[in-house]
Amino acid sequence: AFSTANQTALLLTTALHLLVLCLKVGRWKVVLSALPAPPKQVPWLPFDALFLGYFGNYALPAKLGELGRSLLYARRSGRSLPEVLATILVERFIDALVLISAFLILATTSLLPERLPNWVQLSLYLAAAGTLAGLLALFLARRFLSAKNLRATGSEQESGLLRRVLQLLSRFGAGLAILERPRVAARALIWTLLIWAVEALAVWICLHAFGA
Repeated sequence: AFSTANQTALLLTTALHLLVLCLKVGRWKVVLSALPAPPKQVPWLPFDALFLGYFGNYALPAKLGELGRSLLYARRSGRSLPEVLATILVERFIDALVLISAFLILATTSLLPERLPNWVQLSLYLAAAGTLAGLLALFLARRFLSAKNLRATGSEQESGLLRRVLQLLSRFGAGLAILERPRVAARALIWTLLIWAVEALAVWICLHAFGA
């Protein structure tokens, strides 16, 4: 199939996929910009971390590349690991929101050539409800896991382990700061729309390359 495929279209598909990864770096930088204190500026670190993370996702099970991405960024930028993980979790929910919204538009209009099976539509509605519930849970977590609230839940007599757990939870909550900054969240949403538009174009060109 590759020997008869349109090589120009395949090269364009590869270039577009590289562009998608670069756009994801841009979106991540937007999400990171919402953190309480600006991250330490290390040249090319967001590129290094994100590309390493996606390579790990292809090579390792269960999306473990995201952990490598978080570790690299956290260690070289001076941020905490829970804080960086929280920004990636926000990215995933924004992705889900955009994809499910697009699918809902397709499923509820006449844009699809055939009607979707009932079980597909049911799965779509459940995924939409789960995404909205997840975003609400993250917003509430951001409110509850603030450093002020966590300090109020404990006392000076807390054990070292409990203090450590509260610190980690507080840092995770700090990583969700974008949920309370609508303008930054809107910018991240626009980046996400652009990412998936380019990704869809890449898929269409790839299918065209093989004559589909």
